[in-house]
Amino acid sequence: MDFLNTILSNMIEGLIVADSNGKVIFFNEAARTLSKDILEKPVQEGDEFIQLVSPDRRELVNEIIQNIKLSKQPEKTLAHYTNFQGTTLHLECNYVPISDAKDKVAFIYTFIRDITPQKIVEMKLAAQSVNISNLIDNANAIIIGVDTRGYITEWNSYCSKVTGFEKDEVYAQKFSDILLSKEDTYFDDLLNKVLLNESVINYEMPVLTKSKKKAIFLLNGTHRTTPTLEVTGMLFVGQDITELSDYRDSLERKVQERTYELQQAVRKEKEVVEMKSRFVSIASHEFRTPLSSIEYAVRAIRSAPPSEAETAVRLNNIDKQIKHMMALLDDVLTYDKSETGKIQLMITAIDLAEFLTTVMEDVSHNTKETHHIKFESEQLPETIATDEKLLRNVLINLLTNAIKFSPGKPKVFLTVRSELNQLRMTIRDEGIGIPENEQSRIFEAFVRGKNTTAIQGTGLGLSIVKKAVDLLGGQICVESQVNKGTTFTVTIPFDELREN
Repeated sequence: MDFLNTILSNMIEGLIVADSNGKVIFFNEAARTLSKDILEKPVQEGDEFIQLVSPDRRELVNEIIQNIKLSKQPEKTLAHYTNFQGTTLHLECNYVPISDAKDKVAFIYTFIRDITPQKIVEMKLAAQSVNISNLIDNANAIIIGVDTRGYITEWNSYCSKVTGFEKDEVYAQKFSDILLSKEDTYFDDLLNKVLLNESVINYEMPVLTKSKKKAIFLLNGTHRTTPTLEVTGMLFVGQDITELSDYRDSLERKVQERTYELQQAVRKEKEVVEMKSRFVSIASHEFRTPLSSIEYAVRAIRSAPPSEAETAVRLNNIDKQIKHMMALLDDVLTYDKSETGKIQLMITAIDLAEFLTTVMEDVSHNTKETHHIKFESEQLPETIATDEKLLRNVLINLLTNAIKFSPGKPKVFLTVRSELNQLRMTIRDEGIGIPENEQSRIFEAFVRGKNTTAIQGTGLGLSIVKKAVDLLGGQICVESQVNKGTTFTVTIPFDELREN
């Protein structure tokens, strides 16, 4: 028994033992020390236990003691006292009944534990929780909490301000049911991102206010977890950027409008520049042939005293080439007019054999007779009705290109046939050829092949040919292999003229 008393006396918790009549029969040193700090008279053996309790708690404690005697089950209460230094002590009192051999309560052991430090921590946490709640509720930002199913668990005053929904209207309601239209899945997508532990930063989400107006929230999302890191929900913090979004959209529209206007102005300016550039390029490209013919005639006159008849022929040729150059000036305008449908075809009767001979001579003179044009014909009419200028442009450009793009080869080939009132002209060379991946663009203006960089040219010849063939109602096609040569086939309709 002395051993037990020693243990009880040295317990950290205070212990007071009372008999069935409520008389104190034992107390330990911790109880004595505590009583000296809060009671006017420290506890002594023989004291009435109920008198040790503060007057405002005696009725409660007396009821507890009576219940213990009847139920023979322990009970616990919390009490607070103010010590002589003015400090509030928080005490936890455990009442434990001890029965005798007849199963009657013979003693009541009262264990008293000072839980003041714990209470202080709890009160601080509670105060912090209140402060945090106030901070969240009064924050000038959107703060929305939801559980893992998307039901709202947190809703601050700012949310009510921007949406019109009060907290009691949205609490425990599904976010998407309250703030989104039925077809919208923005929030479900956002919720899935958070549940998959994906980063949610500056997520723009359209919502509907209580008045059904559209608002834009910019949200950042984080997990809400238990101490064991189990995800219990999400907390979204953000701002209402509706006005900013409207301003941004308005600014983007203005930028698009200004950009379009600028693009239109640049396009018009580019068309003017390209037209000037085309004029210079086409002139330099197309004037070379007639100028070369004039130069050839002048040299022929100067080289030896010609007869009067020869001089007349040469002068006639010069006059013809001058007229042709004047016609070429019109061709510069033809290039642009063809795009707007303003070209008028000038159908005249031409001697086909003489026309072809003249074209081949002009090309040979222009290219300084570096190549022999091997000519073949079959079933050609004497006279046809067509636009001589356009047909000349077609043949001169194709023959000149055939010679220019077959350096080192002695021949190019021109074959002309008549087939059912159609003139079929084939111009073939054995030159550098056209890569297959470039053949689809060869009739575009200013387009030149990658394998032609060492050969002079503007890239206008074939575009002029294509426009001329189209205006004549014909067709042009090409077959080519790199380093094996190129064949252009032109088919145009004509009216045959016969003498009566």
